[in-house]
Amino acid sequence: MASKRALVVIAVLLSSLVSAEPLVGAGVGNADALISEASRLYNKKQHVKAVDLYLKATRVSPTTLATYLQLARSSVLAKQLQRGCYAYRVYLKASPDTPERKKASAESDQCERQLKNAKGQPPDLSQKYVETRAAFFAQLDKGVVLGPTGASEELRTLVKDGFLGVELADMAQKLGSAAVAEAEGIHKRALANEKLPSEQLRSARPLFQIAADCGVIAGNSGGVTAFLDGLAEFTEKDFKRATQLFGEAAKLDAANKEYAFYRGLSLYQAGDKLAALKALETDLKDDPRTAVLRTALALGNSPEVGASELERLLFTTRFPAEK
Repeated sequence: MASKRALVVIAVLLSSLVSAEPLVGAGVGNADALISEASRLYNKKQHVKAVDLYLKATRVSPTTLATYLQLARSSVLAKQLQRGCYAYRVYLKASPDTPERKKASAESDQCERQLKNAKGQPPDLSQKYVETRAAFFAQLDKGVVLGPTGASEELRTLVKDGFLGVELADMAQKLGSAAVAEAEGIHKRALANEKLPSEQLRSARPLFQIAADCGVIAGNSGGVTAFLDGLAEFTEKDFKRATQLFGEAAKLDAANKEYAFYRGLSLYQAGDKLAALKALETDLKDDPRTAVLRTALALGNSPEVGASELERLLFTTRFPAEK
């Protein structure tokens, strides 16, 4: 039977695999490049391929209305009438009253007439979109980002089902911001020495991945995830792996000295006390905790040297005043 730890690792890996494809924003691709290539294919009458690229471009920049119109026209020529009519509706709903809109309205009416008599078209998912959007916002309001019924999975379902709309940009921004806030909240609690389950510590990585998939990038995500993954390993007493991860975190964010401290602590817990002291003296020379460890090791090695170190600790080290 697999251990609990192994199951957790598998769950995290599966979550990472599911989140592998960006949903919205620049991570999906370059909008100009996608539209340029789609237009080239459209002009060569390769409408099915053009549809795929225009659809992708709407995810890169959901607020660019012209892309919906190009998608609608390509879809009709590709005989994808259900998608074409839907794209026309999305465009007309958001577009101001312009000559182009009037032309698109006439094209939309023609598309709707063709759709009524068409056979072999996929089902209209409009009602499903409404329900999935409602579920997305409900989960977001509850603060449920991860999981099979979390807000991230609802948004992924919308994208997979071909949902279109300028509101997709706002939904992705809200989800990405919520994911970053949750990950940073876990980090803050961990640094405050709150004891958190390993599963929760490891959830920061998929949370930051979801944010990135939505076009929301947190500049400190690398250091935070390495530290929290390291703390999970530390909690499970895999001190060798924890030391590696704390070291990675310290390199990614040298300004956060707690990462270096935890690396030293992990070395100490692994039994390499001298290496722990050396690490702290290198990275945290003036930290009171380094002085405490130096004194403790000295007392264990030699009473005379230990007494000298203890005297220095007590009478020359300046600790922060109590608040």
